[in-house]
Amino acid sequence: MRIQTDAVNVVSRASSYLLSGLLKRKPLWFDVVAKYPPKQNLIKVPYIQSKENKDPRNDQFELKKRDRKRPLSALYQTRASKMENGNLNRKIHRIPKLKFLEDEIRDYFHLRHPWENARPKTLVENSGDEVLRKCDWSRMLQLYKPLDGESVVQRTMYILQNDPEVKDVFEAYDIARFEYYKLRMAEEMESHVAKEESVMHGAVFESTHLDWNLTTEQKYIDDWVKIASEKTQVLEANRSKSNAPAGSMGGEEVEAAQVSIFEVFCKLVHQRELKVSKERRSRVQQKTHEETSRALYIIEMKMKRILEK
Repeated sequence: MRIQTDAVNVVSRASSYLLSGLLKRKPLWFDVVAKYPPKQNLIKVPYIQSKENKDPRNDQFELKKRDRKRPLSALYQTRASKMENGNLNRKIHRIPKLKFLEDEIRDYFHLRHPWENARPKTLVENSGDEVLRKCDWSRMLQLYKPLDGESVVQRTMYILQNDPEVKDVFEAYDIARFEYYKLRMAEEMESHVAKEESVMHGAVFESTHLDWNLTTEQKYIDDWVKIASEKTQVLEANRSKSNAPAGSMGGEEVEAAQVSIFEVFCKLVHQRELKVSKERRSRVQQKTHEETSRALYIIEMKMKRILEK
């Protein structure tokens, strides 16, 4: 099928068909298109070269202003320049990272309060926000949630959204933080008072698992110290006996040194640290010497070049 090139002249063609009788009824679009005709002709007209017209293809062979000083080999640009590559936005199709203000407040709080992570937490959740929906953050202390760092975060967001006097995040965070401190101090005071009252009424508190582990470990350490001190005495006695002169009973003039294995180990560690520090100093001195010699060599070469010029 031949390509229709006169689609823009559809009004004139329809009017000629109406006059000739080929069309008995006027099309519905005829009045609208006749009132608002297309403003430009979309038909591609073949280029006719003449003296008045200038072939636009000749512009490809003309050098631009920035390329006039270049050699003839720079007529065609075969690759993008550094400036063109630098303007490309390569991250336009990457998925952006989601950033929330709550996460930043949470990270800042736990960075300043690392021991808050040591408190026990409930990790079993359904959707994660079923508890927060029940909470009313007009106050810090909640019924359905224990006091922790998340309380500070939610209280800060509530103050920012509902208090018109507070416009800064840090101001809202400070308000929530001081409320958190007051409640923590009240909890500690209540626990201390309750323990003192129970002791006064005759309660006996057993040691915790951590205390029991420390006491049993200390017993084994004390036994090991006794055995180690006895073995060190035997070693010192044998050493003095081997170093004693001929005819002596061995150990008459040399007193047994009361030195434990722990003290010997500490001495060895101290000697090793001194050795490592000496090696580090020597390495640093050698490195500084190499850098200074290199810098002096570069300065000498520059001076020679200046004198030659």
